[in-house]
Amino acid sequence: MDIRTYQSEDDPALMALERMCPRGLPEPFIHYRRRFVDRAALFADYEVLVVEHEDAIIGTGAVSLKDTYVGGEAVRVGYIFDIRTNPAVRRQGIGQAIVDACEDYLVSRGAHGAYGHIVSSNVASLKLFAKLGYIRLRQLMLLSYQPSPATDIPGWMPRHSEEYWDGCDLVEEMYCSRDFYVPDAAMAVGSFGFQNWTLDLGDADVASISLYDQSYVFQQWPAHLPFPSEEEMAHRGIKNLRLFNHVGIHRPALLQTIFDTLRDIAVTDSVGKLSLLIDRLDRVPQFFFQEADRQLDYWMVFKVLDRAWEPQWQDAPIYIDTREL
Repeated sequence: MDIRTYQSEDDPALMALERMCPRGLPEPFIHYRRRFVDRAALFADYEVLVVEHEDAIIGTGAVSLKDTYVGGEAVRVGYIFDIRTNPAVRRQGIGQAIVDACEDYLVSRGAHGAYGHIVSSNVASLKLFAKLGYIRLRQLMLLSYQPSPATDIPGWMPRHSEEYWDGCDLVEEMYCSRDFYVPDAAMAVGSFGFQNWTLDLGDADVASISLYDQSYVFQQWPAHLPFPSEEEMAHRGIKNLRLFNHVGIHRPALLQTIFDTLRDIAVTDSVGKLSLLIDRLDRVPQFFFQEADRQLDYWMVFKVLDRAWEPQWQDAPIYIDTREL
């Protein structure tokens, strides 16, 4: 068994491996993407590792590195994701070898810790990471919504911008004190249909939601359906909008007006679904839950890599990077 770095010619074999590894009970899914590396390439600093045996790819994993804060202390952390092992060779230590290799890479780059997100129904992955010393840090919720025509037209209309820096001051004010905050999420998805929608009535009465079209990067595809070709997916032309950096949780009426506007536009804009990822501790307005047609739960697991560091987690919601799920 050999572990090496990704090469572009690995994509066909890696996408074949992706199709062998559905997850997300009770409705298993896989990721459709044009290139396997596209998820990792959302990050400025990343590595994709490939496991080979007798000239066949039997496993893979990816890791990104980011500089952020925990408890107000500047730290460097790694996000481990896209762990895949061929079902025919599972229970032979390959998954552990992939995670170990990701950690070795992070340690060599001065990372203080590593984390990942695991679907709560993926018992095998949860056991693997627990065995390797990861703790369950937070529970996350991925909420999905269908396009829906607005039934109540408000007297004011939110404005929108396609410039990733528009609204950054509001986002920073809202999120900069949270653990794991990074300022470059909007910039990283700026070329993928990014929009920022803002409703500002003055006197601090302001709310905003950012979004990008995740289908440019990957789409969750039902595992029981035939895997589509790139041509078939392009012909479908279905957008999947990821909402993020929602500002104005104490202005729920304004925030819901933006939300309803986005769902209304989505009806005639070839949008298949909208989604929002939040920390369970986040006190978001109730309509986010009431309007969701599906919820998928994840565990954020974390491991300290630098033994001289003891994280001082804040008793507050964590910042969720929209690129990570």
